[in-house]
Amino acid sequence: MKLSKKQFKQLTDNLNAEITPFFSTEELNQLAKESEFVKREFSGKIDGEIFLNLIVFNHENLKQQSLEDLADILKDDGIEITRQALHNRFNENAVKFLASALTKILQQQFESNEVALLESKFKRVLIKDSVCFQIDESLAKYYRGSGGDGSEASIRIQFEYELLRGTITDLSINAFNEQDAKDSLATIEKTREGDLIIRDLAYMSIAVLKKIIGKYAFYLCRPNTGVKMYEKIKGEFVEIDFNKVTKNLKKNKLSVIEKSVYYGAVDKIKTRLIIHLLPEEQLAKRLRKANKNAKKKGRKLSKEYKTRAAINLFITNTSIEKIPTEKVWSIYRLRWQIELMFKIWKSICNIEKVKKVKKERLECYIFSKLIFITLAWKMVWVIAKNLFRFSRNALSFYKAFKALFRRKMSCFQNALQSSKETMLNFMLDFYDHSSTKYLLDKRLKELTSLEIIIACLNKNNGNITI
Repeated sequence: MKLSKKQFKQLTDNLNAEITPFFSTEELNQLAKESEFVKREFSGKIDGEIFLNLIVFNHENLKQQSLEDLADILKDDGIEITRQALHNRFNENAVKFLASALTKILQQQFESNEVALLESKFKRVLIKDSVCFQIDESLAKYYRGSGGDGSEASIRIQFEYELLRGTITDLSINAFNEQDAKDSLATIEKTREGDLIIRDLAYMSIAVLKKIIGKYAFYLCRPNTGVKMYEKIKGEFVEIDFNKVTKNLKKNKLSVIEKSVYYGAVDKIKTRLIIHLLPEEQLAKRLRKANKNAKKKGRKLSKEYKTRAAINLFITNTSIEKIPTEKVWSIYRLRWQIELMFKIWKSICNIEKVKKVKKERLECYIFSKLIFITLAWKMVWVIAKNLFRFSRNALSFYKAFKALFRRKMSCFQNALQSSKETMLNFMLDFYDHSSTKYLLDKRLKELTSLEIIIACLNKNNGNITI
């Protein structure tokens, strides 16, 4: 769809307003000095800017790229350095330098006055999950894995972003054994009044739910199958029999019902429980997958599991006015956008393709990928928002990241490190390509994530022009 002159002017103004400045040479080298990666003026051949450019704007993955390869890249730029000297530059100070660069980029984004996608019923809508991958077992004392049949050493990266503004609110590297539940409690202080928190049940312990309620915020999640739920009948707490609930749904040909329940045998948190009956084909698929996993572990599915498998359960402390019963499942589906991002990290950015190297080089590699992902995410989100605004087309983040990482990396780097005008021209060109080449292949009758946000989180409960 070709834009009119007026629309093109609006697009240009929108993109121009949301360009986030990248580091200048002076800022990068100052960060390098503060982290002691560069200890004094002209102390070595590689300063902060050269080092960051070497590994951040790099198509190769750690598994395939050697120190000799990196030295050759520097040689092409007129910098002679031995393999051993480069090996020595991957040290604790280099890690601190890249970590501080990532922190500053995230902070700039977090503090920007970016306009929300729409006027929502919630101040912010936050989704979070983690991605894990195995590393060499020699690093197990730093990054403990699951053990047993799994690796002795694994990395876990926590990722959270805000759906209305596209702002990354958490991006941190941890050991695999630092579980989601622990992270959730450790980071709950970041929650603000009026936030809606959408997370997997691994994050949502009763302790976390109570803290969210205490901050006058809201949660939407699946209940833990190990936690009992009760209805209050004639003043008595009666445990819910989900076998009876499922039979009742089938008997009355109902697809969804809602109950006011009490969650937890001790705490008994009052909450809304939304129960969806799965279509038969979805139930059959779920049971096949569960049976396959159970057989691998030498187990059989319990009768209780099969009963619960026929239904999807959600709990929330929002009012029915904020999230109507029929919209709960759709809103929860937004959490799967993070799974798509993890697919991009792995299959396009190759973040998990690592090999046996020293701890500091591995950490530098991971931080470099996260810096690129953060920079690219900001631009792709802005393109997606404006593409939807002007044409109601949905951008494929996968296609956009693929193009950016594999074909337009050097152009993106040049745009970031040049003038604001160069960055604007790059974004306009990327928008033009996105409008024809990087669109989402939409499935029939399925809403895109932006359509779900507008249909379900809009303050006015209707279609709007954004």
